[in-house]
Amino acid sequence: MGTNSKSTGQLIQVNPINGTQQFWNGELNGKSVTIHFGKVGTPGHRGSREFPSANAAEQFLALRVRQKLEEGYKPLPLRNNRR
Repeated sequence: MGTNSKSTGQLIQVNPINGTQQFWNGELNGKSVTIHFGKVGTPGHRGSREFPSANAAEQFLALRVRQKLEEGYKPLPLRNNRR
């Protein structure tokens, strides 16, 4: 059986008062979820958590994404790399 792996893509939140930007990204790899977050322009912080099953890990990541969207994070638009 193959490993279940996917990324949420980058989410960005802009502070309306001072214009600073925060980033958030979640990655699912089998039964493990890694979260990478911080202020745009910095290396940020990274943490991982192991779950009893891939399904539990996927549900956790989906919940975190919903929470971030409710907090005002928006998906970072994909850049068009065509020349």
